[in-house]
Amino acid sequence: MRFRHRRSRLLFFLRQFLLRPYARAAAHNLGWLITERLVRLLFTVLVGFAVARYLGPANFGRLNYALALVSLAMVVTQMGVEQIVRREIIQAPADAPALLSAVWRLRLAAGVVCFLAVMGWTWMAETDGTTRTLLAIVSLLVFQPALTFADLWLQANLRARTAVIAQTVALAAGAGIRLLLIVLLAPLWAFAVVGVVEAFFVAMLLTVMARRAGMRVYAAGKTAALIRRLVAESWPLLLSSMAITIYMRIDLVMLQRLAGADVAGTYAAAVKISEVWYFLPMALASSVLPALIRARDSGPDAYAKRWQQYFDGSAALAYGLSAPIALAAPWLVQLAYGAQFAAAGRVLAVHIWAAPFIFVGVARGQYLVNEKLTRFALIASLLGALVNIGLNWFLIPRAGAVGAACATVISYAIATWMSSFIHPAVRPVARMQTRALLLPLTGWRYFRRT
Repeated sequence: MRFRHRRSRLLFFLRQFLLRPYARAAAHNLGWLITERLVRLLFTVLVGFAVARYLGPANFGRLNYALALVSLAMVVTQMGVEQIVRREIIQAPADAPALLSAVWRLRLAAGVVCFLAVMGWTWMAETDGTTRTLLAIVSLLVFQPALTFADLWLQANLRARTAVIAQTVALAAGAGIRLLLIVLLAPLWAFAVVGVVEAFFVAMLLTVMARRAGMRVYAAGKTAALIRRLVAESWPLLLSSMAITIYMRIDLVMLQRLAGADVAGTYAAAVKISEVWYFLPMALASSVLPALIRARDSGPDAYAKRWQQYFDGSAALAYGLSAPIALAAPWLVQLAYGAQFAAAGRVLAVHIWAAPFIFVGVARGQYLVNEKLTRFALIASLLGALVNIGLNWFLIPRAGAVGAACATVISYAIATWMSSFIHPAVRPVARMQTRALLLPLTGWRYFRRT
């Protein structure tokens, strides 16, 4: 009877929540974002795993090493403006055209600089001809953020359906081409080309469909002023994103350098399964942001309650994924990649436990932007990057790919959760995060709170 009563309370709470217009819009938007990622997961299962099997651990490691290096440059071209632009479009929709124009110009200029930097690194620091070729191809991805500004407008306006359609079409086309390349026994560089073409195809579709949905972009007299304001507010977020990318991707780079392409390929295979779920906190964040911004007008108690619910939901979602994946990791790897990637099972069983910290970390990131505490985000991310690099240097020579996975989990915990206790203004969030992370032990108390 007690269980039925609690279930009834939960269902009543959900019904009341979904009666609110903004809640329905957020739920609808989240549903479309989850649909897109489930489609992406399907393509990963059917095609991504087939590509890994075809390439083998060594070539798979080389391809992912090149992508990891370029991702370090891509984060610079994003300029850390995503959350700021979404917030500004929600608060001042009339300024969106000029704001999007400023974002495009800023990212394009950053893309040119980063492209030259990647090409310089390729010809000065890389001696392997295959790696040089891969880097020369995938370096074009640094221009993708400049071309996908339309996605920011779609997110801010809760038009996930439009973005999902565009991305699904591009995914399907890319998947078909990859399968054809496997049948034709294509060389490694051809798979790098497909990745670049797919990225630019997505950008084109997003722009076309967003314009049809009402997006307008034009340069106004205040564009230069907007660029300066974006840079002034976003530079801590940019450096924070760089630090986050370092401790998310530096493990692959260090594994390639310290342990070889085979070990890097094994690690990359496990990470592909683990990170495929990281879209969920991002989708949740973009869907609930408008409601969180408006909740502030309801008073501090209602605002804090809404944030606690957000943290709790993020943690519950992460645990619901991590536990079964960790238990089934060897079987999942065997099913996905075959016997040649068997060692990735142990790596996945460890790496997947980074998810709870990432999920509550993304939620905290929204809070820091809302409260304009972006400089703290930079400090926390830099701390996580330093810890990750240090642990990788120590653990990779001793434990290989499993050591890199342990370094990732520890550094994520420090950067996204434990660092919250450092700053007085963020300590209330630290307590919220801790209550959320303790949900497996105190889950029933959540229903009493709600």
